Amino acid sequence: MRRLLTLLWALCLLVLLAACGKQTPPQVPSIPGDPAPEVPADPEEGYTVYDCGGTEIALPTEYMDQLIVETDFPDAKDSWKPLMSVYERASVEAAEEAWGDSMGTGFLFGFLAMDRAGYEQFLYMDAPNMEIIAVEGERYYACTFPTDVQFYRAGGIDMESEDWKDWETLCQLRETVPEDMIRRNELTPYNSAEFFSKSFTWEGNHTYLQFRFSGEYGQEYQTVLVLSQPVRQGEGGIWCVDRWMHEGANPIVYFPDSGLPAAEYYARLQAACDKGEQTELLTPAGAAAAFTRDYFGTEPAEDGLRSLDAEEEARAVADLRLREFVTKIRTGEAVDGMELLECLSRVGEDNWASLDLGMFGLEDDWWPGFLTALENAAIGENQQARDRNIMCFYRTIRDGPSQYVEAVAALLREQREADGAAFAAALDSLSPEERTDLAAALKT
Repeated sequence: MRRLLTLLWALCLLVLLAACGKQTPPQVPSIPGDPAPEVPADPEEGYTVYDCGGTEIALPTEYMDQLIVETDFPDAKDSWKPLMSVYERASVEAAEEAWGDSMGTGFLFGFLAMDRAGYEQFLYMDAPNMEIIAVEGERYYACTFPTDVQFYRAGGIDMESEDWKDWETLCQLRETVPEDMIRRNELTPYNSAEFFSKSFTWEGNHTYLQFRFSGEYGQEYQTVLVLSQPVRQGEGGIWCVDRWMHEGANPIVYFPDSGLPAAEYYARLQAACDKGEQTELLTPAGAAAAFTRDYFGTEPAEDGLRSLDAEEEARAVADLRLREFVTKIRTGEAVDGMELLECLSRVGEDNWASLDLGMFGLEDDWWPGFLTALENAAIGENQQARDRNIMCFYRTIRDGPSQYVEAVAALLREQREADGAAFAAALDSLSPEERTDLAAALKT
């Protein structure tokens, strides 16, 4: 965990999430009077170009007087290397005058580069304040940004002022500068949507174990561990935790915090097991116990690890696939409507509810496209099954946010109107209690 904490701290320094200026992270540039580093300007293109460790990053020269640009990160490691941080000079100067220290105020955007191991830790953190924009071989490039507005003036924010309009113009550089950086360095555009559109990191065999443990104050926690065989399938292949899910939370991707790419790390463990070392990794239970000791710092109790029954496993699979479907729909990838409905009919209530808490760091912007996919899937062949799946889905979300409940209730009424006989048959297949849960949705 120590390496991961170091990466998290470095990220926090880079993106400067001091929303209200209450904290003073080290290494924050608080020298608004210092000139920007001397770099060559291209008068034909109108850019000031910075050489950031071999990566050229260009900023429009017309805005340079309004910016403070930081490119010197002497303690950075190649595995997680900040390249540039850009601030609005006026906000920095105003914060300096008000507090004696800018405390990260004025941060607009930045860039960092990471190797494969660093990228895997990014996937694990799923940080909402950065996105991968490009790749070059095994080197990944990210754009970083604050998660709140870092604009500051002593009199507050006046959205009609020229200062605010200037700020909005500078914020737009976050869209154009990365595009120029990719072209200028001949990088390959890249994002992590493909990775998150998969239910598993490692293809092949998978199994599920529940890990139950007591918290600091005696509270019981239940976590589903999803295990895969990352190197060799079948007998003799090691197992590893691929993803894990706290009760009521979204799936969390897991990569070992070893400083090595996971594939290399697991290949070394497999070689060790082949020599008779660390043989506990050859069983799912042994690998799960090793994970809980390393990650949670606790030895599982005798009854603390158990395999899921068929119904629990179906729900765990659906919870994993829910994130997969959301990612695919958001990125415009086609999904099979019936597969989507079958997944939703099994999704756990707590897992679905957690979507509204900002899954993917996106808050609610995934919902319109998701609803469109539901509408497209609601009517079609095998209508009775479609009806029953949405009935089950409605029961899952009936106590959730009204925008979901009302939209799905409307779909149920459309299904009833489209094929009353199929709808009645689907309704009859439910228990009296389940039918009661649907009563509110079916009122006209």
